[in-house]
Amino acid sequence: MTKVRPRSLLQVVLMGFVLVLMPLGGMIWHNSTALAHLSQLTSDEMERAVKDTRRATLLTAQAIDIERTLRRFAVLGDRRSLTSYQQQLDGYRALLSEHRNSIADSQAYESLDRVFTWLYGLQDVALARAAVKGDQLEQFNSFNQQLESVTRSRVDEHMNRVRLTIAELTKELWWVSGLVAVISLLLVFLFTYLIIHPVRQIESRILSLGAGVEPDPRPVDGPAELVLLGERILWLYEKLKELEQQKYQFLRHVSHELKTPLAVLREGSDLLCEQLVGPLTPDQLEICQMLDENSRRLQTLIERLLDFNRLSQQETFELEPVPLLPMLAELSAEYRLALESKQIRVHLPTEPVTLWAEPYRLRLILDNLFSNAVSYGANGGNIWIRAEAGAQARWLEVANEGPEIPEADQQRIFEPFEQGSTVRQGVLKGSGMGLSIARESAHSLGGELVLVQDEQADVCFRLTLK
Repeated sequence: MTKVRPRSLLQVVLMGFVLVLMPLGGMIWHNSTALAHLSQLTSDEMERAVKDTRRATLLTAQAIDIERTLRRFAVLGDRRSLTSYQQQLDGYRALLSEHRNSIADSQAYESLDRVFTWLYGLQDVALARAAVKGDQLEQFNSFNQQLESVTRSRVDEHMNRVRLTIAELTKELWWVSGLVAVISLLLVFLFTYLIIHPVRQIESRILSLGAGVEPDPRPVDGPAELVLLGERILWLYEKLKELEQQKYQFLRHVSHELKTPLAVLREGSDLLCEQLVGPLTPDQLEICQMLDENSRRLQTLIERLLDFNRLSQQETFELEPVPLLPMLAELSAEYRLALESKQIRVHLPTEPVTLWAEPYRLRLILDNLFSNAVSYGANGGNIWIRAEAGAQARWLEVANEGPEIPEADQQRIFEPFEQGSTVRQGVLKGSGMGLSIARESAHSLGGELVLVQDEQADVCFRLTLK
């Protein structure tokens, strides 16, 4: 099944912005609509409350005016008071009818209707005077005050409903905002993943490239630009691998080509030093010895190059038990002259030790570490070689007395062709590849070579094997 990938990184970014803004835009529209509805509802309810309250107050005031006019008519008996009284009743009836449509309370209106019908029938002076003496006018005012109280109660109920509506709408806005926030965050995380995931894949391939390991050959899951970048990284790895092979091939050919004329030079210098072709003067003998020493140094450098090239090829091998004491005895014999000239004492393990390793690589490690210890060791000093091959730990240490390695050089000395700031003692100078070859050999054995602190020695290298 083919994966659907965005066409470009720009498309992913724009799509992310659009999809993240869509719920935000929907929330803004919803909130603005809800707030507009709430504003309209609040405005309508406030206007209605003001009108109802004002109308109820006006009905009470008109009821008082009707009573006054009726009393004036009962005392004076003139037609103008009666006409004014009838007009006030008509105005009161119209206002009451309007109020009835807004505030519904059947009991209050029924009482007012009965009293109002009675008031409307007071059209002569005798009836008016009889009404004034009774208590029905007071009931009429009481009913109006009751209606005003009911109106205020209804207004309060309407305002409470508005408050509940506001509370519900506020809760709804919070829920909508929370939901939109969650959706937006999920979209942000999604598009962040769509961008970061392929970038992490490319970063992993770059790290593999730097470590000399083949990058993941699968296509990058992401936009077309990043997929193309992943393909370029694979292409670059292939080119670097070709260059690496060319480098190893060049080293191998050069090393082998140099060994043949070097063998002839060494044979010639040996014949001259042994004076087989005739006696030599002291000056001539010194020159022959210089030739012999430098030819040996050149041979050592060539062998180091061959060792480095062989280790870099990552040849397959099997581990086997390697007795350590015979190998250390051979090394001591090879460096006997150097040890005697510097009066260095070598302390070997007192008990036989067997390490699981590959003999050639273990010998390379010991040779380079022992050579360093002899070259940098103090005159009249000591070299300690310690080892343990138990069930819990397998390690080997080469320690010596002499100048300590500065902290700034402790990592740099393991790099190829790098030498520390400490001056090497002796005639021959190092190539800067010994510790690099030793560490490469340790890694190929699945171990680790590090510089450690030692209470007895000034410099101590520890090889730890699995």
